[in-house]
Amino acid sequence: MRRLLSCVTLALLAASVAARDITVKNAAELKAAGASAVGGDVIRLAPGKYDDVKLRIAKNGTQGRPIQVVAAVPGEAILGGASEIDISGAYVVIDGLYLLNGAIASGGADRAVITFNSHHGVVRNTAIVDYNPPGFETAYYWVFFNGSHNTLERCYFKGKNNLEPLIGNGLENAQYNSVVGCYFKNIPYDVGNGREDIRVWGSGKFDEKTNEGAYFVIQGNLFDHADGEGTEIVSLKSNFNQVVGNTVRATRGGINIRRGANNTVKNNIVLGEGVPGAHGLRMSGANHVVQGNYVSGCDYGIRVSAGEFTAYALTPDYSPKEKNNAKTAKNALGIVTAYPQSKKLTLSGNTVVACEGPDLELGSDYKKHWPQEQMVLLPSDCEIGGNRFVRPKGGVSVEVVAPESQFASLAAKSLANRFRSNVVVGGKLKGVSGSGFKVEDLAAGWTEKREMGELHPLKPEDVGPPWVIALRAAGNFEVEDDMSCSRDPAAKKPKKPKKAK
Repeated sequence: MRRLLSCVTLALLAASVAARDITVKNAAELKAAGASAVGGDVIRLAPGKYDDVKLRIAKNGTQGRPIQVVAAVPGEAILGGASEIDISGAYVVIDGLYLLNGAIASGGADRAVITFNSHHGVVRNTAIVDYNPPGFETAYYWVFFNGSHNTLERCYFKGKNNLEPLIGNGLENAQYNSVVGCYFKNIPYDVGNGREDIRVWGSGKFDEKTNEGAYFVIQGNLFDHADGEGTEIVSLKSNFNQVVGNTVRATRGGINIRRGANNTVKNNIVLGEGVPGAHGLRMSGANHVVQGNYVSGCDYGIRVSAGEFTAYALTPDYSPKEKNNAKTAKNALGIVTAYPQSKKLTLSGNTVVACEGPDLELGSDYKKHWPQEQMVLLPSDCEIGGNRFVRPKGGVSVEVVAPESQFASLAAKSLANRFRSNVVVGGKLKGVSGSGFKVEDLAAGWTEKREMGELHPLKPEDVGPPWVIALRAAGNFEVEDDMSCSRDPAAKKPKKPKKAK
């Protein structure tokens, strides 16, 4: 036994000795150190500029001995030019880097400034700022998950202005990834579909009836004037994802369960602050839980979408969408719905305040793009309870779309939705009886501050790298409000400083 323990001790000592602490001072040294790194190695970047680095970590660390690439002084190792990071080994940690004013060349699918190509990788306390190509059409992500069990933690993103989402999750072999405690700031708006802040592909993207999913977690992040495409801030296009405890402020677009099943959107705070195009929550698909969210000052509160009927053409003008990668034995043509039908949604404990459009719309987009698309399947078998809708200016609070008579046979196949213990303050009901709703007047002296109660939206000092927070507090992070990243000349004009009260 003693001999065995001695052998184990010697093995641990040998492993400890083998680990290296390597300081690099230029791009060539960094590239070489990354190519030779093994488990337990720590590569420290001295303060300075590192241009055109293709940093690829291909060897594996272990759970207790990761390969680490860290800034000796967080935020002072600056990567620029055409620098990019490829994490192709397992158990790799990137910490404290600053990618600033660079750009990568286009080419191939899933191109990104930082790519997770393996498992159990971590990028933390890292910033990507204004890492944009000259042309809007040059498409790449800033971060792409192409592996599993990877984490993006307390990072900072500002200024992305080209095609492709800021963060993406791969369609296959990308599961259990997460974005936690990050700050998305000043992402300029421009027309161009597919410029979400976060887009989560995975199993369920093509309406698969499967028990598999992306299992992606988006938690505790702050989206602040992070417009992107201006339609979807977060877009879930897969199964079994969680969007929990995030704050959205003054940002065009909304949180959207675009397709998939069994997703959870819970305890998020969405403050539109009157910004045109700021949306609340939108959803389609089956078995979602949307619970405990607070939505204020948006174009609309919560939209539960109608779904597309694809079994056969209802008119000669129907134009189904066909995708090769959606073909299955039961779907030989690979027909994909524009929006899957909303079924078995649990919508509970949400609060919607002071929105322009309806607080809750059940069956939104009914007959949208008819007859090329057949959006005629209304939400079915949904549980809607314990929600609170407040309209200081009055108007329609809850609107339930009724099926047209020509689609009565399709509507008959849907199950009734159930309403219970919902409260409407200062608003009206449309298309639904008062059963399940308590309608009351706005109380004298009502304020949104009182309505929010103990809710605490995330602030800039709560998220992102500590070194960014320190620079901001010291007044040394002017790049944050520099909108020269915008391709809209009007948006580039500097904002007038607020007068001190």
